[in-house]
Amino acid sequence: MTCLTNKQIKDMEKQAVKDEYRLEYHLMPATGWLNDPNGLCQFKGTYHLYYQYSPENCLGGQKYWGHYSTKDFVTFKNEPVALYPDSQFEQGGVYSGSAIVKDDTIYYYYTGNVKHPGNHDYIHTGREHNTMMVTSKDGIELTNKTCLMKNSDYPEDLTLHVRDPQVIKNGDHYNMILGARTNDDVGCCLLYRSTDLKHFELVNRITTKKPFGYMWECPNLVDLNGQMILFCCPQGVETEGYKYENIYQNGYFLVNGDIENEYSLSEFVEFDHGFDYYAPQLFKDESNRAIIIGWMGLPDAPYTNPTVKNNWQHALTLPRQLTFKDGKVYQYPIDETKALRKCKNDVKINNNQKITCNSNVYELYLPVNNHDFKIKLRQDAVIEYHDNLLTLSLKDSGYGRNKRHIVIDKIENVTIFSDVSSLEIFINDGEYALTTRIYDHSKLIEISIDTSITATYYELNSYQII
Repeated sequence: MTCLTNKQIKDMEKQAVKDEYRLEYHLMPATGWLNDPNGLCQFKGTYHLYYQYSPENCLGGQKYWGHYSTKDFVTFKNEPVALYPDSQFEQGGVYSGSAIVKDDTIYYYYTGNVKHPGNHDYIHTGREHNTMMVTSKDGIELTNKTCLMKNSDYPEDLTLHVRDPQVIKNGDHYNMILGARTNDDVGCCLLYRSTDLKHFELVNRITTKKPFGYMWECPNLVDLNGQMILFCCPQGVETEGYKYENIYQNGYFLVNGDIENEYSLSEFVEFDHGFDYYAPQLFKDESNRAIIIGWMGLPDAPYTNPTVKNNWQHALTLPRQLTFKDGKVYQYPIDETKALRKCKNDVKINNNQKITCNSNVYELYLPVNNHDFKIKLRQDAVIEYHDNLLTLSLKDSGYGRNKRHIVIDKIENVTIFSDVSSLEIFINDGEYALTTRIYDHSKLIEISIDTSITATYYELNSYQII
């Protein structure tokens, strides 16, 4: 197989960096394609953020692991490519996975993808999804590549789609969770147990009483204040009214009981309701914060991104801290994001007030206090709340993105993080979220609300990439 060298990748970057829609405070591929965040961890004070990367093809192609590192989430180093598909177990790409730190070593687990030539459906025949492991002493050089499990090691009633391992510490041992699809097209997860991070034994299967989609991708387990939570991305879930509007979903189940023995799952809760959010990965840092980062994109979406003309596509979301209260998971950009703020501006807003921004790179906080409202952002992006229904609508600037909705009883506040070609919108301090790409350069905000409020507005500085 042929892999691009880091020098060849650097030579390809010159076109992408000139694109008018490059983001200021989000991580993007230097060139080519980005999707799932991978291997997120903090090691000896440094955060390592890996991601699915196809440098030679902005429409997706052979998958590598790209890599950024940071100490403060303001200045980032664009590190050399961390993983290449250079073994027989991953000829079709190094797919998604996670990391866990033990003592002075980072252990990485990921899926090695192989697609065999021939007349295959690549669901029941023609594919390998191998669970792989590598280790590192510095987060830069990943070595000791090992295949831990092949499809023949998974239960016989599963298709060849078993992937995206995540490993967590659970008491005196470790659990690995893998997303899977049965031969009857039912989504589930496999749960493994290990004491040494090298040998894993299957201990349980995680699924719902009634089938919910045909495949559960990118599973993540996390304990928040004593509540075990399973994040995943179900595929094949039909839209129900204003629920499940995207082609594939993202969200979580609350796990009740002992996940290794007797358990039950709550109803699935959608996590981000926007057009562009998928495959989030979470980890706990050295201060025990639960941090989640998502792919600001979506596979097989019916809409497009004009950045492809300059050979790049997609980005990662802002890192968000998770908290659990009142039976729900809340999400909000980590405190380090505040370091991007320039001077604070408090703006008194009356009905139908217009605000002209110096740029469309800003943070805006609106205490709407349970009133109906309409916020026009940019040329044709509108956030509207009426009769307990929040609607985000785009027209030409959405490049095929139209409307997304959330039913919400009360809205106390709205926070908008606007970048050159993205919006991340948080409702009620992170009770709900919507993420989308957007493509225009308007600096006008128009707010309609039947009361007077004082909005807080910050222009934001850019990430520094070195």
